[in-house]
Amino acid sequence: MGVLLKDIDKTNWTKCIFLTTDPDNNHYLLEKFVASNAVSIAQSKIERGWITKAIYDGDTIVGFAMYGYSEENDFFEICRLMIDHKFQRQGFGKKALSLIIKEMSKNKQCSEIYISYEPENYFAKKLYEEFGFENTGKILDDEMLYCLKI
Repeated sequence: MGVLLKDIDKTNWTKCIFLTTDPDNNHYLLEKFVASNAVSIAQSKIERGWITKAIYDGDTIVGFAMYGYSEENDFFEICRLMIDHKFQRQGFGKKALSLIIKEMSKNKQCSEIYISYEPENYFAKKLYEEFGFENTGKILDDEMLYCLKI
Protein backbone atom coordinates (compact mmCIF):
# COMPACT_ATOMS: atom_id res chain seq x y z
CA MET A 1 0.00 0.00 0.00
CA GLY A 2 2.68 2.50 0.91
CA VAL A 3 2.68 5.83 2.69
CA LEU A 4 -0.39 8.05 2.32
CA LEU A 5 -1.53 11.44 3.61
CA LYS A 6 -5.12 11.44 4.85
CA ASP A 7 -7.31 14.23 6.17
CA ILE A 8 -7.82 14.44 9.91
CA ASP A 9 -11.47 13.63 10.55
CA LYS A 10 -13.81 12.05 13.09
CA THR A 11 -12.48 8.57 12.27
CA ASN A 12 -8.81 9.24 13.03
CA TRP A 13 -8.37 12.40 15.10
CA THR A 14 -8.06 10.59 18.45
CA LYS A 15 -5.51 8.14 17.07
CA CYS A 16 -3.62 11.10 15.69
CA ILE A 17 -3.46 13.05 18.97
CA PHE A 18 -2.17 10.00 20.83
CA LEU A 19 0.84 9.58 18.55
CA THR A 20 4.01 10.64 20.33
CA THR A 21 7.72 10.91 19.69
CA ASP A 22 8.40 9.99 23.32
CA PRO A 23 9.97 6.51 23.60
CA ASP A 24 8.18 5.95 26.94
CA ASN A 25 4.85 6.73 25.24
CA ASN A 26 4.26 9.80 27.43
CA HIS A 27 2.27 12.69 25.99
CA TYR A 28 3.23 16.34 26.31
CA LEU A 29 1.92 19.58 24.84
CA LEU A 30 5.46 20.28 23.65
CA GLU A 31 7.43 17.17 22.83
CA LYS A 32 11.20 17.03 22.46
CA PHE A 33 11.39 18.46 18.94
CA VAL A 34 7.77 19.24 18.00
CA ALA A 35 4.48 20.52 19.40
CA SER A 36 1.94 17.82 20.15
CA ASN A 37 -0.51 16.87 17.44
CA ALA A 38 -3.38 18.06 19.64
CA VAL A 39 -1.82 21.54 19.84
CA SER A 40 -1.20 21.52 16.09
CA ILE A 41 -4.76 20.52 15.23
CA ALA A 42 -6.08 23.24 17.56
CA GLN A 43 -3.72 25.79 15.97
CA SER A 44 -4.96 24.84 12.49
CA LYS A 45 -8.53 25.63 13.56
CA ILE A 46 -7.58 29.08 14.88
CA GLU A 47 -5.03 30.20 12.27
CA ARG A 48 -5.96 30.23 8.59
CA GLY A 49 -3.86 28.57 5.93
CA TRP A 50 -2.84 25.33 7.64
CA ILE A 51 -3.50 21.85 6.27
CA THR A 52 -3.33 18.92 8.68
CA LYS A 53 -2.80 15.35 7.55
CA ALA A 54 -2.39 12.00 9.21
CA ILE A 55 0.48 9.97 7.81
CA TYR A 56 -0.45 6.36 7.14
CA ASP A 57 1.39 3.23 6.16
CA GLY A 58 -1.48 1.35 4.55
CA ASP A 59 -4.18 1.27 7.25
CA THR A 60 -1.82 2.12 10.13
CA ILE A 61 -1.45 5.71 11.31
CA VAL A 62 2.26 6.41 11.81
CA GLY A 63 2.56 10.19 11.96
CA PHE A 64 1.21 13.69 11.49
CA ALA A 65 1.96 16.69 9.30
CA MET A 66 0.84 20.31 9.22
CA TYR A 67 1.76 22.55 6.32
CA GLY A 68 0.48 25.46 4.28
CA TYR A 69 0.77 29.23 4.17
CA SER A 70 1.97 30.92 7.34
CA GLU A 71 0.32 34.33 7.54
CA GLU A 72 2.51 35.17 10.51
CA ASN A 73 5.72 34.56 8.55
CA ASP A 74 4.37 35.33 5.05
CA PHE A 75 5.66 32.14 3.45
CA PHE A 76 4.72 28.56 2.66
CA GLU A 77 5.91 26.28 5.40
CA ILE A 78 5.98 22.71 6.62
CA CYS A 79 5.16 23.59 10.19
CA ARG A 80 4.99 20.09 11.71
CA LEU A 81 6.23 16.69 10.63
CA MET A 82 6.26 13.93 13.21
CA ILE A 83 6.51 10.18 13.14
CA ASP A 84 5.39 8.20 16.19
CA HIS A 85 8.29 6.72 18.17
CA LYS A 86 7.22 3.16 17.25
CA PHE A 87 7.68 3.91 13.55
CA GLN A 88 10.79 6.09 13.47
CA ARG A 89 13.88 5.14 11.45
CA GLN A 90 11.77 3.15 8.96
CA GLY A 91 11.66 5.71 6.13
CA PHE A 92 8.17 7.07 6.84
CA GLY A 93 9.39 10.63 7.42
CA LYS A 94 11.23 10.64 4.10
CA LYS A 95 8.23 9.27 2.20
CA ALA A 96 5.82 11.66 3.92
CA LEU A 97 8.08 14.66 3.25
CA SER A 98 8.17 13.75 -0.43
CA LEU A 99 4.35 13.62 -0.56
CA ILE A 100 4.01 16.93 1.28
CA ILE A 101 6.43 18.71 -1.06
CA LYS A 102 4.54 17.29 -4.05
CA GLU A 103 1.21 18.53 -2.61
CA MET A 104 2.57 21.99 -1.80
CA SER A 105 4.16 22.29 -5.25
CA LYS A 106 0.71 22.04 -6.85
CA ASN A 107 -0.05 25.52 -5.50
CA LYS A 108 1.11 27.92 -8.24
CA GLN A 109 1.78 30.62 -5.62
CA CYS A 110 4.25 28.36 -3.81
CA SER A 111 7.76 28.91 -5.19
CA GLU A 112 9.59 28.24 -1.92
CA ILE A 113 8.89 25.96 1.03
CA TYR A 114 10.33 26.75 4.44
CA ILE A 115 10.92 24.31 7.26
CA SER A 116 12.62 24.74 10.62
CA TYR A 117 14.11 22.42 13.19
CA GLU A 118 15.81 22.55 16.57
CA PRO A 119 19.61 22.66 16.14
CA GLU A 120 20.17 19.42 18.07
CA ASN A 121 17.77 17.46 15.84
CA TYR A 122 20.47 16.05 13.55
CA PHE A 123 18.09 13.56 11.91
CA ALA A 124 15.83 16.39 10.73
CA LYS A 125 18.80 18.37 9.40
CA LYS A 126 20.05 15.38 7.41
CA LEU A 127 16.58 14.59 6.04
CA TYR A 128 15.86 18.15 4.95
CA GLU A 129 19.25 18.56 3.29
CA GLU A 130 18.68 15.29 1.38
CA PHE A 131 15.62 16.94 -0.18
CA GLY A 132 17.54 20.07 -1.15
CA PHE A 133 16.48 22.38 1.67
CA GLU A 134 19.19 24.95 2.30
CA ASN A 135 20.07 26.86 5.43
CA THR A 136 18.81 30.46 5.22
CA GLY A 137 21.12 31.52 8.04
CA LYS A 138 18.05 32.72 9.94
CA ILE A 139 16.62 31.52 13.25
CA LEU A 140 12.83 31.19 13.67
CA ASP A 141 11.53 30.58 17.20
CA ASP A 142 14.97 29.24 18.25
CA GLU A 143 15.01 26.87 15.27
CA MET A 144 17.21 26.74 12.17
CA LEU A 145 15.24 27.96 9.13
CA TYR A 146 15.74 26.10 5.85
CA CYS A 147 14.27 26.78 2.42
CA LEU A 148 13.55 24.65 -0.65
CA LYS A 149 13.14 26.45 -3.96
CA ILE A 150 10.45 24.82 -6.13
